[in-house]
Amino acid sequence: MKNLIIVTLLFSSSLFKSQIGSEKDWKIIGLIVSTRIEMTSIDHKAFLSFGPKIPINENNYVSLRGHFNWWDLPDRKFIVIPELDYFRKVATFEGDKNMIKHLYAGAGITPNTVSPKFGINFYYFFTAELGYNFEYKTYKYFPTEGFRFSFGINLVF
Repeated sequence: MKNLIIVTLLFSSSLFKSQIGSEKDWKIIGLIVSTRIEMTSIDHKAFLSFGPKIPINENNYVSLRGHFNWWDLPDRKFIVIPELDYFRKVATFEGDKNMIKHLYAGAGITPNTVSPKFGINFYYFFTAELGYNFEYKTYKYFPTEGFRFSFGINLVF
């Protein structure tokens, strides 16, 4: 089953690429759908997070992601916390032998919190972020103020 899914994705992506036409159009589509998937811990609650990471230029990125939780509260079945992020690359380490490729700093805002963050990019695909949520409005289901940590995978770098 796993092999069938992989072959189907590869086949459909090549058909999709041939329908677009030029490499320039393919790069634009790639930038729009550049997604990262993360596991985020916010003050003793765990979230599955994902969303696009869109570059503004070589060093600046904007991200809109959702933090999803459906297991922490028995009376609420599905929680979504949207977050708008801004990131700036602070340092870049070139070379094939470097495990750490980029260091970045940024901030995110949700309907209830503001959070400064610091992140590390490993091997281009993996990211780890550390930050702190400052609540300006208490979330109605549980507090979200506190330290946050996330580890994720960038599907397109």
